Amino acid sequence: MKTVDKAMRLLRQFTLEQPEIGLSELARMTGEDKAVTRRLLVALMENGFIEQNPETRKYFLGSGFLSLARLREASVPMVRATQIVARWLSGVSDETVHVNVPGRTSMTTVAYHLPPRGNVINLKPAERYPYHAASSGLAYLARTTPERQAEILALPRERLTPATVIDEPTLRDLVAQARAQGYAVSRNTVEQGVAGVAMAFFLESATDPAGTISITVPEAGLTPDRETELVALLRRAVRNLETALTGRSRSSVL
Repeated sequence: MKTVDKAMRLLRQFTLEQPEIGLSELARMTGEDKAVTRRLLVALMENGFIEQNPETRKYFLGSGFLSLARLREASVPMVRATQIVARWLSGVSDETVHVNVPGRTSMTTVAYHLPPRGNVINLKPAERYPYHAASSGLAYLARTTPERQAEILALPRERLTPATVIDEPTLRDLVAQARAQGYAVSRNTVEQGVAGVAMAFFLESATDPAGTISITVPEAGLTPDRETELVALLRRAVRNLETALTGRSRSSVL
């Protein structure tokens, strides 16, 4: 594994649940020996991407990411636009909404909004959703190029719940269905009792989607009529987001 790959794998161990991690634990989590892990940490610390708590001696993500995040937001202001659309869509649907962007192995939440009521599906910032399990991943797979689709389908697939689809033929059928109807639906595949409806959005003339917008609801509440209502709102949200990001909407939702 290349040094950069090792460093990225190390950085991905930090989460909201575990923001500080010790050397020995990082070595165990990444499968590297302590000497290699220490060298990676030192290099990342020198560049401001890792810092060390002087009291616990544990490591946490450094301020170097903040400058990159600001630069990214200044050049491609996606986060602000997605937050605005997520807030609007959550308001008109009265459901949990999250906007996701593709990574190598999963979709990552970049914006979300919860409705002001009880019995809603909660989310965590920067949550990751496997392509094969969540409606967001299926919606992305349905609109991406055959080459990118093949890359994703070649990834290992974990069964998160008894309803998670992991065999490729069935997964391909779900992707084909999502492409034909223009949106994806998942039920109990990431978490029991949770359903999702998702649709892809694009930037300019890109061949692959820039991400997906998802509405997550209690599974029992996703009736056929409710699904139709949410899909109509998703189409409006996609148009709004594409217009906010590029000045116009491709509106090529099938």
